[in-house]
Amino acid sequence: MNGPKTISLPLDGGLFNFRVAGAAIWNDKILLHKTPSDNFWSLPGGRVDMFEFTRDTLLREMMEETGIAAEVTDLMWVVENFFAYDGRQYHEVGFYYRMILPESESQEDFSAVEADTDLLFHWHPIDKLHEIMVYPDFITADMIRNSESTRHISLSFKDLHII
Repeated sequence: MNGPKTISLPLDGGLFNFRVAGAAIWNDKILLHKTPSDNFWSLPGGRVDMFEFTRDTLLREMMEETGIAAEVTDLMWVVENFFAYDGRQYHEVGFYYRMILPESESQEDFSAVEADTDLLFHWHPIDKLHEIMVYPDFITADMIRNSESTRHISLSFKDLHII
């Protein structure tokens, strides 16, 4: 949820975001989410609040969006990302963690509402990620399976409504 402490700043005609997301993997599937109007899926997460550690952000966002108490483990990727979404240009820095959900929560697809926005959560087979649109688009089966150490990733500008 975006509040007065959220690190999301309008600057020079764009918006700077500090974001955290989590990769929950269960039974060779990964949890992704999207709004009903989006044409792409992404990892669940949200924006960091001022003076909040990124792991705490992911725990908070998962609880706010899903009511699920996740366990945040290792940092997989640090991502610099430039993109356009909903008519606005973004400069985003993201921390992407591996996370574990309670087994009872790791079996079914579900929906949620966060800040008056509907969210659809779906467990996608990792081997079939190439069949759907995932953003950021570096998130592939190979990247997920070969993430033993933290990687720094820089992504060039992309318009998410043109893809």
